[in-house]
Amino acid sequence: MSSSTPAVAARPEVEIESPAAAAVPPAKARRLPVIPMAIAAAVALGGGGWYLAHRGLETTDDAQVDSDVVAVPSRTAGAVVKVYVTENQAVEAGDPIADLDPEPAKARLAQAEAMVEAANVAADGADVDARVAEINVRGNKSVAEAALQGASSLAGASRQQIAEGVAQVASAQATRDKASGDLDRTKKLIASGALAESTIEQAQAQFSTADAALAQAKAHLASLQASTSTAVSRVQEANAKLTQSSDVDALIDQARAKARTAHAQVRTAEAARDLAALELTYTKIVAPQRGTASKKTIAVGQMVAPGQAIVQLVTTQSSWVTGNFKETQLGAMRVGSPTEVEIDAYPGVKLHGEVESFSGATGARFSLLPPDNATGNFTKVVQRIPVRIKLHDLPQGMLLRPGMSAELSVDTRK
Repeated sequence: MSSSTPAVAARPEVEIESPAAAAVPPAKARRLPVIPMAIAAAVALGGGGWYLAHRGLETTDDAQVDSDVVAVPSRTAGAVVKVYVTENQAVEAGDPIADLDPEPAKARLAQAEAMVEAANVAADGADVDARVAEINVRGNKSVAEAALQGASSLAGASRQQIAEGVAQVASAQATRDKASGDLDRTKKLIASGALAESTIEQAQAQFSTADAALAQAKAHLASLQASTSTAVSRVQEANAKLTQSSDVDALIDQARAKARTAHAQVRTAEAARDLAALELTYTKIVAPQRGTASKKTIAVGQMVAPGQAIVQLVTTQSSWVTGNFKETQLGAMRVGSPTEVEIDAYPGVKLHGEVESFSGATGARFSLLPPDNATGNFTKVVQRIPVRIKLHDLPQGMLLRPGMSAELSVDTRK
């Protein structure tokens, strides 16, 4: 009995559980994982839904409202005599902004008008001169032709008279020679005693008369020859005048060219007058379009220079939103893609629009000092591209000003 007792004592006791107690732990084990699984399923469904809802949407908070800002300049120099606008005043196209002193411009206009009048008078005189010159040129040619004809006739008559003078000289020479022969014979006969000495006086008188007639004929011939030379000179002079006045068309064209030059000076003076009148209108500075006059930089008494900006006009006719998207976001964007815009100044208000255009370069390229990537220490940085968004159906009374911050969402699925 003693040997069997230790064997019984050595057997481990087996704990027998009741069926109800054994069924409880498996039930708890099945219920415990349900909550984490439900949370995981909710997260998965929510994430999937968010992904499906936001898939194809490109967003950015680097956006702002833009509008045209026009620097209204002074187009002429002068002193400001009146200012019509106050800071941030709404103006319409054509509304006066400021007036400059108009007196210097009025004086220049009066001077230009006087120059126009003087040029017109000079042009009228040039026209008269051209007509007179045409008449004179044609008349001078006719006079030269008549003078040449008269001189030629005189020269011909002088030649005939010279021929007559030569004949008279020859006749007088023959008469003298005969008288000289008679005188010589008379002297010989007186010397021989055939004639009385009283007869020599008659022969001497006849010789003297013939000699005087010869001298007179020679003198007359010389006079005729001199007259002929004068007539020839007059012919040459008349011929030269005719040659000078023969090119009638050239002389008339010259006179007409002077008249055209005078008329061109009239047009130059008229252009100067129109410019002076235009500068007078520049003394009244007006708004080029509708907008808000801001950043006014002029006051009464101030001197302004041409091109100096006197006020910044923020146009209110159109506004848009510029969104600076990363270059990695532009792959699926297209012109016309619908957008949703929220202006920070109007939280909760959703505006709708569409992509209107893309900038031609990144924003960095338009900076004052564009980056130069051709360096040894280049670091790649994601660039941003400005995208212009056109807004549709703005709510009544919504005030948009350039520079307002905005958030953009572009739907690339449509």
